[in-house]
Amino acid sequence: MKEFLTADINERYAVALNYRQIDRFMIQVLWWHFAALGLLTLGNTVFRLGLYFPSPFSWRIPSLEEGAVTIVLGLLASSIPGGLYGRVRNPYAWRILLSFSFTAYSYLFVFISGGSIEMHFHFFMIMALLVMYSDWRLGWFVLVLTALHHGVLNYLQPSWVYFYGRNDFAIVAHGLPVGVMALFTTRLCQTQRRSVAILEETRRVQEEDLLKRREAEETLRESEEKS
Repeated sequence: MKEFLTADINERYAVALNYRQIDRFMIQVLWWHFAALGLLTLGNTVFRLGLYFPSPFSWRIPSLEEGAVTIVLGLLASSIPGGLYGRVRNPYAWRILLSFSFTAYSYLFVFISGGSIEMHFHFFMIMALLVMYSDWRLGWFVLVLTALHHGVLNYLQPSWVYFYGRNDFAIVAHGLPVGVMALFTTRLCQTQRRSVAILEETRRVQEEDLLKRREAEETLRESEEKS
């Protein structure tokens, strides 16, 4: 059970799945997130776009202090996974950190927009993005973080989650689509893993056949030379 929770279930197929290229792309996407968050924060705090376009920008006007904290947290969310890439011995542990960072951006987009519904779509975007790893566990990890975010803040700071304030039923209304998304991404990850496994097994069999053929040809050549 411990290995199931901590091990890289796709370690055998890391090369076939282009994990190195995916990791680099994910780091780039994190920094794109930081740029987008910076623009949104600047627009909502300095230019006060929420006064003119509450949807989708912001249903409240965040303070400059809130904007500064948002930028700092976003910088940490991008720089920590980027700085630790290649230094963490367990690749799956790094992907968990990556998933947490992406979900943190979901938190920040929702917060700096005053609970704008449009920003909640970001949770779905992250779950779809993480499918690139073909590891269904990452989607469920994001689901847990999303449930904690909505559930806890709905009672402590509802304006950070919903522009209309506390709404207990909204937790269920938001949770169901995210749960369905986790189910769909799980199926997609499993399908991708099976496809890669079949291709890898086919490649292995072909390589073994080629090796046997070469050995047979070499044996035949040696026997002909002796005769």
